[in-house]
Amino acid sequence: MEQEEGSNPRRYVRASDRRLAEVATQAAARIDIETLQYRRSESTGVTTERSHDGTTVTVTCVIACSLNEMQALLVPSTSDQYACIMRELFGQDFIYGAIVHHANDVSVRTATFAKRHLLRRHEQWCFASAIKPLKSSHTMKGVPGFTVSVASLHPDDVFIGKAQAGQVTHIQGLSALYLVTTDPSQSTNQYGRLTHFVRVTLCMSIATTAPLYTKVSPLRWFVPSKNRNEATEASNGVILARAMQYARNLKHFQVVVRRRRLDAQVLVDLQKVQPRNSRCACCTHRFPVFRTFFENSLKQNPPRLNELQGPRRCQLCGFLVCSKCVRIVGNESLSSDSLDTLSSRIKYSHPVCLCEHCMQRIDDADYDSYCASNPTSILLNGIEPDSPNAEAPSAIIARLLSQVLDTASKEDIPVVIRVIKYLLNRKHDKTMYSYTDYLKLARRCNQLADEYGFSNEIDFKDAMKPKTLEMDFQEKQEHRYPLAGAHGRSYALRYTNQSDESFNNDSDDTDDSEGTEDADEVEHVQFVARHPVPLDESARLRWLAMHPNMISHVMDLPDLALLCTIAHEELQCDAAVVTLFGATACSIIASSDPALRGFEIPRDQAICGHTVMTNEPLLIRHLEADVRFAAMDQVRCQGLRFYFGFPIKLACPRQNDTVVVGTFCCVQGGKTREISESQYTLMATLTEGVKQVLEFQAALLLDSA
Repeated sequence: MEQEEGSNPRRYVRASDRRLAEVATQAAARIDIETLQYRRSESTGVTTERSHDGTTVTVTCVIACSLNEMQALLVPSTSDQYACIMRELFGQDFIYGAIVHHANDVSVRTATFAKRHLLRRHEQWCFASAIKPLKSSHTMKGVPGFTVSVASLHPDDVFIGKAQAGQVTHIQGLSALYLVTTDPSQSTNQYGRLTHFVRVTLCMSIATTAPLYTKVSPLRWFVPSKNRNEATEASNGVILARAMQYARNLKHFQVVVRRRRLDAQVLVDLQKVQPRNSRCACCTHRFPVFRTFFENSLKQNPPRLNELQGPRRCQLCGFLVCSKCVRIVGNESLSSDSLDTLSSRIKYSHPVCLCEHCMQRIDDADYDSYCASNPTSILLNGIEPDSPNAEAPSAIIARLLSQVLDTASKEDIPVVIRVIKYLLNRKHDKTMYSYTDYLKLARRCNQLADEYGFSNEIDFKDAMKPKTLEMDFQEKQEHRYPLAGAHGRSYALRYTNQSDESFNNDSDDTDDSEGTEDADEVEHVQFVARHPVPLDESARLRWLAMHPNMISHVMDLPDLALLCTIAHEELQCDAAVVTLFGATACSIIASSDPALRGFEIPRDQAICGHTVMTNEPLLIRHLEADVRFAAMDQVRCQGLRFYFGFPIKLACPRQNDTVVVGTFCCVQGGKTREISESQYTLMATLTEGVKQVLEFQAALLLDSA
C-alpha cells in the first residue's frame, strides 16, 4: 500500500509532498529541542506538563542499538514492517496500520487502535512524519543524531488504509517529536567492536484548543454505522491516554530491535535437528534427557511463558537450555489468531526461544547495512525478478566468451573450446530448478564457433537435438530458485566452548543442583562456531582418499579460471572462486583473483563450510549480521559482506551416489548486492560446468593411478 515516488501516478493523500513537509516542520517547531536535550534523564520516567498551550508528555529511554537500526524502526519502509513494529509495541491494542504514502524523507501513515471499553469506539490516527538529521547548532558536543517529527492529518485527506469515518473516533491535534542521539555509554566486546547505545526522547504535544467538532445529530447512535458519514474527533482525554501509552511503550523498542535482528538469522528446524546435550548449553546444569526429549516432542507450537518450566531448545543453536538460561524474544500479548495471520507475511513473527549465549552473539553482530537493505527482497527469498529487457543467460555466456576470444592467444583458444564442451555436456541435477536454456546456449555457441573458426572442434549436431529434461521448468518461482535455509536450518551450531563432556557425558558425578554454574562458561562466550559436519562426511573423505592428489592436480586449472572469470564479470563481484574441502581446511583451487589461488582456510573460518551442508545454493547478503559468519576473520577483519555459493556434487566411483566436495561461489566486500533470476541461472549453469571439469580431472587421476 506504500507508494514510492514516481512508481505510481496515483496519490492516496490530498496534500502535496511540500505541504506534508511543512506540516511536519510546524509540528516540530512546537517543541523546543534545545530545552529537550538538557532534560533527557532516563530516571524521571514519563512526565506530563500542562500549560495554556496544551499538555506535553515526555519520556527518555536508552536502547542498545545503532542510529541506523533505530532509524529503520522509526521510519519503516514497508507496511508489513510497520505493522509488525506496532504489534510488538502495542500488542492487541493495535488493530491495523499502513504506510499510505512515501516520498523522500516524508511519509503518511495510519494506525487504528482498539477501543478501551465497550461503550467507546476504536481510535484512528492519520499522521505525517518527516525525518531530519540534527543540525550542528542542536547537537551537544558534536553528538550525531536525527529527529522524527509527527503531525496529525485530517482523515478526509487520506484516501486509503483507514476505517469508515463513522466507525471510529479520529485523533486530531496530536504532534510528536522523536529525538535520537548516540549515547556516550558504550562497551567493548572481546573482539574490540563497540556496542552502541542510542538515547531516544519522545515528546508528544496535545493542543488545548482541540479542533472544532463536526456538528452531528444526537440520534446518530441509532443509525447503522455504514450510514454514518461524519468523522467524530476524539476528546483530549482519549488523546492524552493514547499519548501516555506511546510514552510507556518506548522502552519496548529494545524488544523490537532484537526482533529485527532475528530476521537476519536463519533459525534451526527443530523437527530436523535433535539435541544431544545432557547439560544446559550455557550453565552446564544437568537435566533428564529422556524426559526432555519427550516434552519437546509434544511441544511443537511456539513457546509461551507459562511453558518455560523445564528445559527448552534454543531456536538458533538448536541445543537444550535450562529455564534460567532461556530468553524469549517476541510479544506474548498477541493472540494465536494474530500470530498466525502475521506469520504468513513477516518472518519469525512467533515468540522465539534463545539461550543467553546466542542472545549475546546476536547483539554482537553488525546490523547497520542490514537495516538499510531492501526488506522486500529478503521476505521474497532474495531472488529479484528480471526486468523485461534483461539479457538471457545463454546470451551472457556467449558474449563473455566472445570477449575472451577477442584477446585470447593461441594457447587460450583450446581452453574456451573445452569450457564450451563442458557446458553443453552437462547433466541436469534434480536439486536445481533453473538452468540456461540448453538449445539456445548450443545455438549461440555454434554461432560463436563459426565466427572464430573452431566449429569442427565441437559436435553441435548432437548438442542441438531436443532433449528431455529431468526437471519441469514450469515449477513455481520459489521452487525454480531454491535457496538454503529458506525453510529453516537443518543443522545445529556448536561452539568451541561447548565441550564434549557437557554434551555427551551422562555419567559425570558433577553436582546436579539447579544453582550450579560454571563461571568460565558463563563469562566467556565463543562467537565463532565449529564447522558443521554434513551427513555424507564419511563418503566425502572416502572420495578424497581415492583421489589423494586431487587438490594439487586441479590447482590453477585454466578451465576453472575461465568459468570464474565469467561469473566475476557478470555479477561484478570482488572474486569468484572454486573450493575443495579437505578434512580440516578449505582450499581455493581456482579464482578470478590470482592472489586468492592456493589459499587454505580453516573449516571453522570457511563460509563455504555451510554451503556443503545442503544441496541448495547459499545466499547471504549481510554476512556481518548473521551469527554464523559475523565473527569470522573474513568478515570481521577483511570486510566481506556478500556471499553467493553453489555446492559441487561429484559422483562416487563404484557407487550410484553423489557427494559434495566443494563450492563455486562469488564474494563481495564493503557492500552487499542483489541477485536476479538471470544471475541465479547463470551461476547454476556455470556450476554444472565446474562439476564437469572436476569429474573429468578426477577420472584422469584415477586412470593414471
